[in-house]
Amino acid sequence: MSHNLQRLTSFLSGLAGHGEARSRQALLERVSEVLPTVSLAGRIANEWLCHHLAGLDEAILLDIGPGTGKQGVDLLRRLGSREDRPRHLTIVAVEPDAVSLRAAEHNLLEAAQAYRLDVQVMAFHSLVEELDPAFWALLSSIGGTLLVHSAFALHHLRGTVAGEELRDILLRRLRMLEPKALVLAEPSLDLSGPDPDESFRQAWRHFGLTFQVMDRLALPPEESDAIRRFLVRELEAILNDSDDTGSKRFEHVRAWWRRLARAGFTRGELPPTLDIGSHPHIQPRGYPGYVGLDVSDETLVAVMCATPAARDAR
Repeated sequence: MSHNLQRLTSFLSGLAGHGEARSRQALLERVSEVLPTVSLAGRIANEWLCHHLAGLDEAILLDIGPGTGKQGVDLLRRLGSREDRPRHLTIVAVEPDAVSLRAAEHNLLEAAQAYRLDVQVMAFHSLVEELDPAFWALLSSIGGTLLVHSAFALHHLRGTVAGEELRDILLRRLRMLEPKALVLAEPSLDLSGPDPDESFRQAWRHFGLTFQVMDRLALPPEESDAIRRFLVRELEAILNDSDDTGSKRFEHVRAWWRRLARAGFTRGELPPTLDIGSHPHIQPRGYPGYVGLDVSDETLVAVMCATPAARDAR
């Protein structure tokens, strides 16, 4: 343990002298482009969304944390090439960064025009946990089949209300909307145990494997350093976590499925036609209800698809 701490301290100290030339949002966008655990997750999520959107007349996509809409643009590109695309799609974008939200609205509408799709965008500047009842009532009133998508956003939900974790509250609220499917991409990292040393080891291994992938990408040094700084900040946030509510930033895919089951969801089937792709440094693997982006037989990111479980007949 002490050896790992020394290595981490040395690594962080080596980065401390470098300035950050790009905004956090710009860095997030670049990470989503070049880090395969993120870029592949977006592509697989979009393939799964296309599967569930196929053949619909009126469709609604609640997109939680779309950023500037790059993944959404890719989704529209994919839909534009399909004969079974929905006749009309309403995208409900919930994004806490106002600049990113404006960019997302512009980019999505521009893509809809380019790919000749009938798309309406409804933009909401808010954290998803701070949306008021009027939003959920409005969403329920829109005609059409609902799908929900969230990429690397729900692990930011933290804290409790009346003793219940915000993550569970949100998932239960989403289940009440009876969506056709919920497509969720999240890092898979188990930090739920009471032993801080074990949490450190888990985080060290997860980010160590991610850094190994980075080393194999042969990026320009300044690009690699910038992305490493971003990942280091994520690691520091975990190791310095003083939150005592029991809601950790990252969770293992098994923990996400426990939450989804409590909320009334079940594992969606992996369509046989789903193209999970390939990568020289990442192994996409199909598991019950999710695709794991694996390195050394460990899932670093999980793309999950949940569907409403049948309610008990009473």
